[in-house]
Amino acid sequence: MVRILNKGQMRILEAVIATMILLVAFTSFYFMLYSSEKFFEQEAVDLNKLGYNALRHLVESGVVEQVVGDAAVGKAVVVKALQGLLPPNVYFDLTITNITPPSSGVEVLSASNAVPRVFDESGEVASATMVYTSSRGEVYKLVLRLAIMGA
Repeated sequence: MVRILNKGQMRILEAVIATMILLVAFTSFYFMLYSSEKFFEQEAVDLNKLGYNALRHLVESGVVEQVVGDAAVGKAVVVKALQGLLPPNVYFDLTITNITPPSSGVEVLSASNAVPRVFDESGEVASATMVYTSSRGEVYKLVLRLAIMGA
């Protein structure tokens, strides 16, 4: 009778060990499947959304209209608006170009809070582009680049 009881206990022990091996295997497989690179890609997706939302806000609040009217005053307004919209650890570089046919390609404004080469050296850089038509009928291309400090 003692031998039968020992065999039953051994079967239970085997089942527990097999379950633990399967649990370790599936956990390892999960972390190999979802490596850390995919989590960094999510950061870039978030930067893209942040860029488009910031551009949309600049257009809807009238900041862009003010800038294309007077670029000298507008640069300070744009920098202040973007610093208020974006988290403090995000660098930005906004370029507004007039793409209306007679003056096509003329840069109206370039505003940035980035130190030199931050976009070249950062691991995560996002870019958002928008086309804007002013109240005077001129067409502008807005390009906002974002990079995370220390990424």
